[in-house]
Amino acid sequence: MLDEYTAAFSRYLRTGTVGALSGFCAEDADPARLRVYRNGFLKACIDALRANYPSVDGATGEERFAALARPFVEAHPPGVASLVGYGEGFPQHVRDTRDVHGLDWLASFASLDRAWTDVYFSEDDSIEVEPPGRDSGALRGSGVPSDAEALMNLRGRLSPRVRLVSLEHCVLDAWRRLREGEPRPRVEIRHAPQQVLVWRSGAEMLYRDLAVPEHAFIAGVAAGRTCAEAAGGALDLDAEFDLVATFASLLHYRMLSFDH
Repeated sequence: MLDEYTAAFSRYLRTGTVGALSGFCAEDADPARLRVYRNGFLKACIDALRANYPSVDGATGEERFAALARPFVEAHPPGVASLVGYGEGFPQHVRDTRDVHGLDWLASFASLDRAWTDVYFSEDDSIEVEPPGRDSGALRGSGVPSDAEALMNLRGRLSPRVRLVSLEHCVLDAWRRLREGEPRPRVEIRHAPQQVLVWRSGAEMLYRDLAVPEHAFIAGVAAGRTCAEAAGGALDLDAEFDLVATFASLLHYRMLSFDH
């Protein structure tokens, strides 16, 4: 009986439909009085979205954010008790409702917030790759060959602690300011593609924008190409692309693991 009540109450919170819960109410009870619980549930979900998307909240303001978030919560209520990381589909919701809120660039802020949340809560992996040093044994013990040709023929994959984010607007600087609690920044937001790398090193959250060939190389590796194939695609875009520096940075921050 307790399980049935819990399921019925949970369904009411998520859908707003009394349904089976009416069977647990007194005959003269007004179902409308249950709205206090429903409203509390919606507020908790909106507050969770606010915590996971602080730049969107900062860019829109409290009331406008709540008006944007509530339809998403009603359409996509959390299916588990925990609200940690809630709102995976919120960036797409922001993108789909741009005609309502009128902020074409807002989805780019939401995409960066989502990447930050995903990286922050990602599990640590067991990648053990040392950065290249002065001798050819810098990668010894990592399972990665020190021979350059053999290394370039490996297929790598990105750590769970890394996200590549493709944006429709150049918002990284404004996003950083909002994440740091500054008021809505007075900066021009250009409608132009921007590629951003977000990653975690230990407990430290890091991010930076990427040059076009740099993004092409990392995206190629993430897509399952060999390092040589990914490098070829990047060098086709810019023959002067510094592959060594990019690769060294990826290894230094242990962003890659390799299939043998």
